[in-house]
Amino acid sequence: MPYAVKMAPGALKDIDESFEWYNEQIPGLGNRFINCIDERITELSITPNSGSVRYDNVRCALVKIFPYTIHYSVDEKLKTLIVFRILHISKKPLWEK
Repeated sequence: MPYAVKMAPGALKDIDESFEWYNEQIPGLGNRFINCIDERITELSITPNSGSVRYDNVRCALVKIFPYTIHYSVDEKLKTLIVFRILHISKKPLWEK
């Protein structure tokens, strides 16, 4: 049974900003971006430990087609995937200050 998914405000903001940017580049491309994010999060909810642990028990998983990583953690007790951020791979990682 898939884990529940909880989206942090930062992740929702990341998705909105990227959606807008992609739609400005090519109309409709933002929808394709959203579909790829949704598909990857669904996969992660089925196999939550598939992403690599990067920092403080936060895992990262690449998104197909688009150059983004999903930063998330897994709450095994609540069977929940918590998505913190969805960042372009060229952005400075969260664990580097």
